[in-house]
Amino acid sequence: MHANAGGTHRLFFALWPGEDMRDAIATRAADFDAACAPGGRAVAPQRYHLTLQFLGSFAGLPEGVVEGAIAAGQRVHAPEFTVLLDRVGCFERNRVWWLGCKLSPGLRDLRGELERALAAIDLRADTAPFVPHVTLGRNLRQAFQPRKVDPLAWPLRDFVLVDSAAGAPAYRIVQRWPLDPLNRES
Repeated sequence: MHANAGGTHRLFFALWPGEDMRDAIATRAADFDAACAPGGRAVAPQRYHLTLQFLGSFAGLPEGVVEGAIAAGQRVHAPEFTVLLDRVGCFERNRVWWLGCKLSPGLRDLRGELERALAAIDLRADTAPFVPHVTLGRNLRQAFQPRKVDPLAWPLRDFVLVDSAAGAPAYRIVQRWPLDPLNRES
């Protein structure tokens, strides 16, 4: 159990970039911020992730939900794949700006596997429209039209279950699962 077990927790499945990808995303964010000045507060690179499935906000961290989420994660079998982070956009309502990608077959299949695994153990899956993205900034001051950027190829080898505790300086990875390796020639 997390040290802040009594506070508010947000639990979600996500794709978690490695350090090289975090650096590349941070560079892309700084370049876009300098060129287009969307304003607001930048998200720290150690918080970069692409949410696959949001499980909810909870007062305390309910062990039953965490155990169920871990059981769902263990049911997922999807191949490794690569996404191309090739567009920036914003959500005016939430006042965030992001770097995102189209819903590729690999991403669609992984999310579908996760939804089916959650349904099999009666955990509620988020039904909001899925816009695959990495949040780069909050408190957006100037909305902008989505636009293409030079793509960043992000090879995906695993996915994680994350606990975001209110007031904690960093997210906590609860569990990590590998994706099935692609057939590779030696």
